[in-house]
Amino acid sequence: MNDVKVQLIVKSPPSEIWKIWSNFQEAPLWDTDVSHCQLEGPFQAGTAGQCVLSNGLKMPLRLLAVEPQESYRNSARLLWIRLEFDHRMRRLSPDETQVIHSARISGPLSFVYRGLLRKMLTTAMTTALGNLRALAEQRANAVDAPERDKAQAHLHLV
Repeated sequence: MNDVKVQLIVKSPPSEIWKIWSNFQEAPLWDTDVSHCQLEGPFQAGTAGQCVLSNGLKMPLRLLAVEPQESYRNSARLLWIRLEFDHRMRRLSPDETQVIHSARISGPLSFVYRGLLRKMLTTAMTTALGNLRALAEQRANAVDAPERDKAQAHLHLV
């Protein structure tokens, strides 16, 4: 069971979203709750890393599962609480993708903080997903622009 789940539609192919997800160093561009993220190896299951939150807390993490161009799951520890984040996408059309982020809260003290964490994570994940959408759509439009310009130039020449 997920404690938090947010989702939205992104007007971008899955490949653009995957490029953003799999480049952990760019995480602060869309996840404003982190100031720095780094993996200690390739973007694959088992790789460890760390994110430094914008409040200065260091959050160790590990990639648990990676399905290229589809999903990834990671665990993180924050104080005495374990968080498990699931990032999934589903192509709806060539230019639209459903993106779903969910989180589970566990650990010895999770029952004490679960209500507060749900509220904080819902807000943070909703903001992050909105930022991810804006970045993916901006990049998808930038990639498509030269092709549109080329097609329009061809139409004017004919």
